Amino acid sequence: MIFRYPARRRAFTLIELLVVIAIIAILIGLLLPAVQKVRDSAAKIQCTNNLHQIGVALHNYEGTYHSFPTSVRPAGVTPLPRISWTIPLLPYLEQDNLRRNYDLSSTWGSASNLPLTSLPVKLFQCQASPGSNQFDGDPQTNTWNIVATTDYAASTGVAAYATTVNTTGVVLPGLLQKNTVVKASSVTDGLSNTIAVIESAGRPQIYRLGRPYGSVPAQKVNGGGWARPASDLVFQTSTPDGTSFPGSCAVNCTNGFDYPTYNMAPFGTEGTGEPYSFHTAGVNVLLGDGSVRLVSSSISVYTFAALVTRSGDEVIGSDF
Repeated sequence: MIFRYPARRRAFTLIELLVVIAIIAILIGLLLPAVQKVRDSAAKIQCTNNLHQIGVALHNYEGTYHSFPTSVRPAGVTPLPRISWTIPLLPYLEQDNLRRNYDLSSTWGSASNLPLTSLPVKLFQCQASPGSNQFDGDPQTNTWNIVATTDYAASTGVAAYATTVNTTGVVLPGLLQKNTVVKASSVTDGLSNTIAVIESAGRPQIYRLGRPYGSVPAQKVNGGGWARPASDLVFQTSTPDGTSFPGSCAVNCTNGFDYPTYNMAPFGTEGTGEPYSFHTAGVNVLLGDGSVRLVSSSISVYTFAALVTRSGDEVIGSDF
């Protein structure tokens, strides 16, 4: 009888093991951008759907009241109620309970309203925004982390200090101008050529060219809370680095300007948010006709300003 030793199993050499690890690393490197691309695409679709639903709600509201909702915002430092355009729109967004329990006789941050305004409303948040789980505050009382945020802003007009596109010295009115009853017939530029709602994501944290700047509340955008009228957007142009105004950039250079001191010039008590998103190519806007468009980050300040005004008789540039 001949005894045979079992065949020896050949082990991996160190070089083979390193080659396998390198191949796996390459495959992961190829896979991650694809996964991120799918994730970004899904977030953009979700964001678009949110704005579509807001657009349907706006038109249902307009069909009932024959005007668009507006923010009630008394000027200056005041104890009077400040009521966002989002509040009357709630029943048309299947948020009837929020609206029924909201106290219109007091401001958004009152003891009676804060239990409601501190609740996130998913429809007001873009999945791509890192600020969706943040909270905004009240600079008038210097109280922070009290109201849930939104990534969308009512388009109220072109700022008087946006001197690269506005030399009139007054605000050029937009579709959802504050303290103003705006009927569809007042939008003489055409609903399809006028922005109603703009992405302004990440507030109150300041973002510049995709990077956060400073920390709230020492450095902050004035606005971000879904129930705050200061979260409305009066369009201002910025420098390409997003640090100051006015400038040649309309979209995605900054989500807003620093507001270190309450009631500071030239903003006063107005919001300081700007058009901004965390999508790769631009920002989503809801137009007055209910359609949603992705506005390129390369759009000119003149074209964007023309889209903001509701009765400026401008010719919309080819970059839209």
